[in-house]
Amino acid sequence: MSLIDDYQLLEIPTNASEQEAKTAFRRLARRYHPDKNPDTDTTELFQSLQAAYENVTNAIRQGAQVNDWKPFSFTKENTQSSQANNRYTQTSSATDKEQEAFIKERQRAYEEMKRNNAHQEKARNDAIKSARNTLNEKRVKALYEEAYKASKNFTSQGYSYSDNPKYDQSDIPPYQSFVDDEESDYAPPHYHAPYDKEPISQPIRLDAAKAAFRAATYIAVFAAGIYSTLYWQSFEQETTVTAQESRYISGLYPQFRVGLSHTLENTTLYAEPDLSSVILQNIPGKSDLNSIKLQGDWLTVRYQGMNGWVQAKNIGFGNVQKATQTGCIGQPGIAPQHGELIGQAEGTSRLRILNQLPEHSLLTFESYDGQAPFSVYLYGKQAYAANFIPRGSYRLVLETGSLYHHACNQFLFNDTTKVILDKVDFASTEQSLTLKP
Repeated sequence: MSLIDDYQLLEIPTNASEQEAKTAFRRLARRYHPDKNPDTDTTELFQSLQAAYENVTNAIRQGAQVNDWKPFSFTKENTQSSQANNRYTQTSSATDKEQEAFIKERQRAYEEMKRNNAHQEKARNDAIKSARNTLNEKRVKALYEEAYKASKNFTSQGYSYSDNPKYDQSDIPPYQSFVDDEESDYAPPHYHAPYDKEPISQPIRLDAAKAAFRAATYIAVFAAGIYSTLYWQSFEQETTVTAQESRYISGLYPQFRVGLSHTLENTTLYAEPDLSSVILQNIPGKSDLNSIKLQGDWLTVRYQGMNGWVQAKNIGFGNVQKATQTGCIGQPGIAPQHGELIGQAEGTSRLRILNQLPEHSLLTFESYDGQAPFSVYLYGKQAYAANFIPRGSYRLVLETGSLYHHACNQFLFNDTTKVILDKVDFASTEQSLTLKP
């Protein structure tokens, strides 16, 4: 169960304070305590509420540990210069050490995750390769055995179905590789004729087996090529669909569900939260309505003076005019992870970000050297070290808000944007940036 599920279980927003979490837990605990519900077994739900309260409280306390922040400041320093020992004052040395230890721990965890993923991917590829080799070996062996058995009765006059024990199938050699030398033109390796008389049909039988082996090899290679092409085409299509569309996730962002919303497609308004209930009317796509309450995967809404229930998967956040202008139509998807890179950036410059902003933010790097812009997603009151910035000159734009939308790469609510630094040069030196409300 994730942290966002814990917030949803306590029915509080993700930016709630510790006191708000405590109040919500007490209210729900009184409601679902097993002693208060003798007719219903609420023990499991009550235990889930206790675990969620502990997780949320720990997360709030951990996010509030960093309280010694500075206003916006930008400094340059060479890690190998003698001035590195003088850049911290006595008032900030303890905080910087904590930040440095935190950053090292996150970097260590990230490197360990990369190694584990690489090991799992290698094991998966080895298993697939071994399975394919085993399957191809079985198929080729079966073809070889059939071809060799058929050639046992083949002579220069055609096929012979004689019962002569000379052609007993017990002398068929085991499957093995062919060797193109003088002896292999006469008989397969380890083959011994059962009679002193020279077997006339052996060269013909060997040629037939070779031909069958080559044909099976060509077919296997051709099939492998077709399979690889179809696999990568389907993989690229799935990646494209995932990048363009974000599917509906049950129970996601309940704190933004109440208020002005819009329909994503033609939506049916029901009298009850049930597909078999009475249909009140059909609401056209891209129509504004007022969301009142969320219950599971259903929303109770008001549309043209009529109240009813609609499926939450058909309803978008905010009004339709803003969604059309920004292209933010559809489900927003799960928010990025802290420090997730949005775009492409392959460099060696390092930026240490000391973040005191209470809300989530998006720090965008706009290059003056013609490089494509990229952004870093930051959680509120969490520091981060960006070690991938390419060398060059940039303008830094800070965007804050609520409910990040993947399709349009911006926040849907309370969106504010401002340039915090302009024409900043990044090289091999470490630089620090402090963000404060």
